[in-house]
Amino acid sequence: MQCWKVGDVEVVRIDASNFVLPTELAMPAWAVPAFTPSPDQMPAAFSALAIRSGDRHIVVDPWIVDDSPRGRPDAGAVIDALLEELADAGFEAGDVDTVVNTHVDGIGWNTRPLDGEWVPTFPRARYVFPAAEIAAIDGGAPVNGAESLGPLRDAGVVDTVEPPLRITPEVTLEDAPGHNAGHFAVRIESGDALAIYPGHLVLSLLQIDTPDRDLGDTDFAVATATRSAILEELARRRGLLLTTLVGGPGAGAVVHHEPGYRLEVPTSRDGVIEEHRARRHGADRRT
Repeated sequence: MQCWKVGDVEVVRIDASNFVLPTELAMPAWAVPAFTPSPDQMPAAFSALAIRSGDRHIVVDPWIVDDSPRGRPDAGAVIDALLEELADAGFEAGDVDTVVNTHVDGIGWNTRPLDGEWVPTFPRARYVFPAAEIAAIDGGAPVNGAESLGPLRDAGVVDTVEPPLRITPEVTLEDAPGHNAGHFAVRIESGDALAIYPGHLVLSLLQIDTPDRDLGDTDFAVATATRSAILEELARRRGLLLTTLVGGPGAGAVVHHEPGYRLEVPTSRDGVIEEHRARRHGADRRT
């Protein structure tokens, strides 16, 4: 896991897997070796973020793209192991009060198997989704993962919301359009420290180096503008960019770098203290 302190807010990233893939699109030189082992290896991960702000325990995008283990006979053991890691970081499943889905892109481990059924993974939590996306799904839009929302909706734990939405004085959901309908970003601001999780607007180090890189956003022009605005604010304030699908350490302080931006491993001088408890560039943490 990786842990960061953003002012008074604690952020933890729990990886279901963290690995590299061969790529013909060379990774930027600035990323080696801190963020990827070599230019011809693309770091990828399936992760969830957990945020402690005051007495609130928030989980964000709980491994939402990591759907394949759900069909395995040992799916229950897979999620039990992930929840154990969260508990070790101080986030017991029963203490989580809010689960934020920046969008629907697979269901991941929002739900878990129990006694032959799928039930909400975090039993006390409200599950927050973009109102625009749920409306699109209800209108028949084909969205990956929509078919698995039933257990959450049947349990009555889904909240559809419009941004901006302040969850705590330090954590806000903001409109971050372009990737798909209603897409959120999560802003963490405490004292002088700033961190932003842009959801799936950043899927690769290439989109940091060159923000107008098209990797499958629904509206490329809007996504580029949103991504650029987020990176520019972080660069001006040397804030922390958080990710869930970029492998390696999973976050970095944003710095201007032509033609776009680059990441640096954050230090205490940034107001963001990083604690690496585990980092694996080359190996999947679970098989």
